[in-house]
Amino acid sequence: FGCGPDAFILDEVRTILSRFDKNLTVLKIDDVNNIGSLKLRVRSMIESMHHSPIKQKDINDQEPWTTKHFMAADRQRTILIPHFADGYSEYLVSVFAAAGYKCECLPMGNKNDAEEGLQDANNDICYPATIVLGSILRALKCDKYDLNNVAIAITQTGGQCRASNYYSLIKNALVQAGFANVPMISVGIGGNIQNSQPGFVLPVKKIWRIVMYSMLYADSLMKLYYPAVVRERTKGEAKRLFEHYTAAAQPIVERCNCKGLRQLLKKAVSDFCTITDMDKQTPCTGLVGEIYVKYNSFSNLHVSDWLIEHGVEVIPPSLISFFMTSIPNASINRKLHIKDDSMSPLTAGMINKYIMFEAHRFERICRPFKLFRPFTDINEIYHLSKQVINSAADFGEGWFLPGEICYLAQNGINNVVSVQPFGCIANHIISKGIEKRLKSVYPNLSLLFLDFDAGTSEANVQNRLHFMLNH
Repeated sequence: FGCGPDAFILDEVRTILSRFDKNLTVLKIDDVNNIGSLKLRVRSMIESMHHSPIKQKDINDQEPWTTKHFMAADRQRTILIPHFADGYSEYLVSVFAAAGYKCECLPMGNKNDAEEGLQDANNDICYPATIVLGSILRALKCDKYDLNNVAIAITQTGGQCRASNYYSLIKNALVQAGFANVPMISVGIGGNIQNSQPGFVLPVKKIWRIVMYSMLYADSLMKLYYPAVVRERTKGEAKRLFEHYTAAAQPIVERCNCKGLRQLLKKAVSDFCTITDMDKQTPCTGLVGEIYVKYNSFSNLHVSDWLIEHGVEVIPPSLISFFMTSIPNASINRKLHIKDDSMSPLTAGMINKYIMFEAHRFERICRPFKLFRPFTDINEIYHLSKQVINSAADFGEGWFLPGEICYLAQNGINNVVSVQPFGCIANHIISKGIEKRLKSVYPNLSLLFLDFDAGTSEANVQNRLHFMLNH
């Protein structure tokens, strides 16, 4: 019961069996299960088999249910991508345009999307997967799009759970909802992601630098916005500037103009300095957790906005740091004999030096804004994490999440909120599971763990935040 990865496996098994007119019986086991009810389900299954003769089908005649392949002729389709992270998803449209594809980012998820996802998918999948699936299906059902001219894309990292199972989950839902003619694209980072999409090829050499610059720019804008919004002289000015400079960056990203992003950031720094009372003292709270819930404000019931309204500066981690975890992992995987990583430690070190070189260029631009928090070297986060967790931990956010908490505590940020989907075993282990160890290393640390799903009470979340702030 509650095993997130099993939800994807069960969906695949159910789909395979249904192609042969067979049913799947699932028994969920936990420490409070009544063995009598389990036996009753097994007896019912056996009885149904006695009364329903098994019809044999030739396995060779049963093609897998899947969506249309994305071919060269489909390159003109509009690619729909679900909203992922506030302040970051906005750049994807321009990145896709730079790569030669027309793309549209769907709106942030809402309650209707969550309800749609619950109706069309295994209810044991995590909340982020429910929202993403629901937003895609509602978009296709709304008659806004010509189904013969759209495709769906989802980014994949090749990790555990939904990080490599999203597209199979969405494919099954599209077929069952009658949208098998809509191609599904996997924008994979991991080399083990396989999907039939010969018409979709990213020009990596052309766009890799602007992708990195987009993340550094977006992270820098966040590092300006969060200190400013709780110290703004006129209410609403920080959000207005944030939205303005996010929109202004889009055409620059589309032209792959890295220098233009740096020049635009310089203007943003000047404007944020003007609206911010730099001498105002405010409490600070770090925000960590599962990547979707951490960055997607609907999925975490707008935790950041609530903290801001109560005069608290929110300190979210940089998105680029998440993608840089592969740099220490290149050494970890070899040292601990986990696998032969395709990236050598020498190459990883060179990549890290280059990214940090570029990050320092952004820091120098932001130096006039006295409250700007510098980018952190991923190796520093990794070394701090070793105080509390084994480096082989690569599930959920892996050692990265504990490392983020350690880094915050090391820098005097003792209030930390960790958010994750309800029932996400991986993140429970590397977050809640190390609370005792964290507090033994950092005695002043105050940790609040918040779980989110479609039934989470907003009042309950806010009450717990109140307790943390008043602790």
